[in-house]
Amino acid sequence: MDILPNDLSKLVEILPSHIDKDTILLVGFCDSIFDGRIKSTLEKGERVLMIKKDGSILLHNVTGTRPVQWQKAKAGKIVFKHNVEKNILVMESYRPKTDESFFITFYDIAFAAFFHIREKLPKGGQTFGDEKDFVDQLVLHPDLIEPNLKIIEREKEIAFGFIDLFAQDSDGNYIVIEVKKQAATLTDAYQLHRYIEFFQNKGESVRGLLVANHIPKRVFTYLKTHNLDSQSIPWQEIFPTVKRPSNIIKTKQLDDFLK
Repeated sequence: MDILPNDLSKLVEILPSHIDKDTILLVGFCDSIFDGRIKSTLEKGERVLMIKKDGSILLHNVTGTRPVQWQKAKAGKIVFKHNVEKNILVMESYRPKTDESFFITFYDIAFAAFFHIREKLPKGGQTFGDEKDFVDQLVLHPDLIEPNLKIIEREKEIAFGFIDLFAQDSDGNYIVIEVKKQAATLTDAYQLHRYIEFFQNKGESVRGLLVANHIPKRVFTYLKTHNLDSQSIPWQEIFPTVKRPSNIIKTKQLDDFLK
């Protein structure tokens, strides 16, 4: 890790040489605008910006695990500009394919650094069981969803986002599949419904299917009301169980003591 000066005029000279080579980390006071098919703005606040060497842009709030705004890898050229008069540092990214622009304006930088992170993971480690792995397994074994299902496309991009799986059933019907590793929520059901409406507005007939570890009753009711299907697939039955080392004691809950 190399810590950079937090002076905006110096950063604008240093950062361009690390784009596409290193992971850049900026912590500071900023606002942002994402202007494309989906428009998003963030008011001024303290945030963390990470730009990975593949061009992925992730803007995080000080809490939460997901970025509040982001841009996919290799979407477009990333440029830093320093407005001397206003003393602001602006990151700009433009994606020609979809005519999308991303602007992040820093008014103050508290911390700046770049990291040269190795491509290959060290041997001996393995991580599995997240939502991506869940989708991986469904792609490899589509019969887990329903018999004779054919996966056509993964992460199919439409105006409202990315469809987890776009498939075709045994009768030749196209299916939009939304996948959740945990229990499905009404938000997941709304999202699936929105995807289906997108195709219906284009005059195309598709089925909607929500796959999750568990489908709560109110989610199931919503899906049925809007002619959407669901399939419960417990992820614990797909991924192997990793045994806890004997020297690590499982934290006891209150119910354990009451028993």
